[in-house]
Amino acid sequence: MKQNSERIISYSIHDVPNLPDSQIPINALKKALYSWESINPNLTFVEAENPEIVFRWQVYASETHTGLATCNSALFGVLNSCILDISVGNEDCNGNYVQNDENMVANIIMHEVGHALGLRHTMEKNNLMYSNEFPEENFDTLGLQIPQKFDELYIGQKELLDQDRQIRNNIESFDEEISKLQIQYDEYFEQYLFYEGKSLSDEELEKTKRIFDKLSSISDEINTSIDERNMLVYQSNELLEQLGCQPNFVIVE
Repeated sequence: MKQNSERIISYSIHDVPNLPDSQIPINALKKALYSWESINPNLTFVEAENPEIVFRWQVYASETHTGLATCNSALFGVLNSCILDISVGNEDCNGNYVQNDENMVANIIMHEVGHALGLRHTMEKNNLMYSNEFPEENFDTLGLQIPQKFDELYIGQKELLDQDRQIRNNIESFDEEISKLQIQYDEYFEQYLFYEGKSLSDEELEKTKRIFDKLSSISDEINTSIDERNMLVYQSNELLEQLGCQPNFVIVE
C-alpha cells in the first residue's frame, strides 16, 4: 500500500466465546484498530458484511503462536481477504485458564492486522512486527507507520506484581530498621563491656543494669523485626511462585 493512498478496510468479528471477561476482546479490537488508524490517516477500518478481514477468537493460544493470519492474495500480491485468529488466553503451569489482558490481545491483533496489510516479520525485537519466524533482513514498512506495542500481562498479574512490589518495599524498610537497631545494640554493648569484669559501685551497678535492660529491649525489637521480615519474604516467595506459573512470566534471580 502506498503511503498516500486512501484505503478503507472492511472487517467482521466472530462472537466472543465464553470467557471470564468477554468485553476484553472487543475493547482490545477497538484499541488495536484505533492504534493503526491514529498514525496512518489514510487507513480506515469499517465493520461490514463480506469483509476483507475476519477476526476469530481462540480461547487458548497454540503451542507455536498467539495469533495467525491466513490470507489470500489477488493479482500482484495485493491481499484481498484474511482470517485472523486471535488467542485470548492460555493455561498456567497448573492447568488453570488465565485470560489475556486488553493490552495483550490488542498487541496480537495489531500484529496480525500488520500481516493483513502486507507486512512481514522484522528482526527488531521492539517492533510490533517482530518474530524469529522468517524475518525480513531489510524490513519493508510499505509506507506504513507501525504502532507501538502496549505493556501486556495476564489477568491478575498486575495485582500480584503490585502486591509483591509493596511487600519488597516493606522488606527494605525492615532491613533499614534492623540495621539501625543493630547499630544501637552495638553501641550499648560496647558500653556494657566497659564495666564487665570490674568491681563496680552501686551507681555503676545501676548503670550497667540500665544498659543491660536496654540491650534486652533492643534485642527483642531486632528479633521481632526479623520475624516480621521473614514472614514478608515468605509471602513474596509465594507470590513469585504464583507469578512463575503464568505462561509469560519469567523470574529473574
